[in-house]
Amino acid sequence: MNKFLLTFAALAIIFSPITAQKAFAIWNDATTNFATVGIIDLNTANSTANFVNTGFYFTSNTTETYNSTGATSSTYNPATGLISYIATEASSGIVHLNTVDTNTWKLFNSSKVMNMNLGNLAYDQTADPYNIFATITTGDGYLYVTKLSASDSNYKVIDKIPNVYPNATGTFIANNNYYAVCFVNSTGLTNCNYYTLDGVVVNRYNYQATGVAYPWVPFSAPYMLTYLPQQKATLCLVFLQNKSYADFYGRYQFFWLSSNSQLVDTYWSLQLVGKHYYGSLFGDFSLPRVYQFVMDGSDPNPYMQTYSTYNNQWVKTQKANNFVLNAWGFV
Repeated sequence: MNKFLLTFAALAIIFSPITAQKAFAIWNDATTNFATVGIIDLNTANSTANFVNTGFYFTSNTTETYNSTGATSSTYNPATGLISYIATEASSGIVHLNTVDTNTWKLFNSSKVMNMNLGNLAYDQTADPYNIFATITTGDGYLYVTKLSASDSNYKVIDKIPNVYPNATGTFIANNNYYAVCFVNSTGLTNCNYYTLDGVVVNRYNYQATGVAYPWVPFSAPYMLTYLPQQKATLCLVFLQNKSYADFYGRYQFFWLSSNSQLVDTYWSLQLVGKHYYGSLFGDFSLPRVYQFVMDGSDPNPYMQTYSTYNNQWVKTQKANNFVLNAWGFV
């Protein structure tokens, strides 16, 4: 009887909603298009504004079908409570690195980012002056891996990778304090480099997608690389093409990054099919769940999709009040 009750209680924890389940989030306001930082309730999929960056809008990190970017343009540091993000000043078109303090909900800093494309921001979760990992491209054919300062946007180059296609993706892997960057080189191979807090390369892997059944074939590098703290695993999106169609037809699918240089298909229910814009992809800190915001080009309403990593399937889709671009740090 006791074992039954314990089992029942465990299942209740896994499958029942938790009323306090919330996360920090960012989005562009639907009316003003101003960059907004606030809190999202993961039970209702609704978000509430705590700070509005008037005059700025978020440089989108969404992935759009057939025209993919998906580079993470924002990051949260649980050690300091700071959220840093790439935003564009509407009046001038100048890109800035802006930082909001979630302890006070005030702007901590705003610095111009000139003559470069900045992306894949990831706090290393320390209070070090240079504590944001990021990638930079300048049009010279190299991908620069850097450590960046939230106070003034100055940076230090820790690696210089030649012959890289523009779409790289990165995330901070908290269980071993590594920054991972995945990209496709000129030979078409998917590579992932792993860096320590000091910027030392500890691993360089070539990855191949596995578990994909014909007529679907991988057609892209990983997008939206995301570390899941509850699962201690890394998830991404890969674009698949259907080879049985004469015209270009495809979809995105979730893949795990395995420890043996493979991108492993999750086989989750393909709720992403038909959705043209993919926003934040993030994991739950206490439940075995993954969330993603999506929006169809023909439907102005954003939706939050929930997947279970416990039973490896889609759980539900909910209409949301904002199209969340990124979310982290449960509160």
